[in-house]
Amino acid sequence: MNKEYYEEEIRKILPKFKNVKFVHNGRSLDEGLDCLGFLVLFYKEFGINIPSDDGKPIERDWYKKDPERYIRAIRNFCSNEVKINELQPLDLVYFAVKRNIITHTGVMINDREFAHMAPRKGLLISRLNRPWRRRFRGAVRLIDKKL
Repeated sequence: MNKEYYEEEIRKILPKFKNVKFVHNGRSLDEGLDCLGFLVLFYKEFGINIPSDDGKPIERDWYKKDPERYIRAIRNFCSNEVKINELQPLDLVYFAVKRNIITHTGVMINDREFAHMAPRKGLLISRLNRPWRRRFRGAVRLIDKKL
């Protein structure tokens, strides 16, 4: 399977999330999703199970008390770090949106676009252009081989 195959499969799945509202700690298509809830359900479509939490309640201001929490959780379930110039479909990307703290994630559609949930807009497909590149803090590969 190649990059084009995965991009096509990703684009077939994304419409399921199109009208889902953003909800903090959301883990359901009916009730709403946050960025982690989106990833949990999205990756499940590919047979990849990622944890929906780290075993502790996720408060709205969790990042103020434990700024390393999100990245620690990502690294606990996957240590296959990927550089920005090596991104491919299905890579999980993470960003520092507030106060240089990693609080946001998405999934790469191809090497230039990623899908993610935004608080006011729900599902977005964004280009990994200058604003997002500035916020980019890393990526992990959840499938073992290069495409």
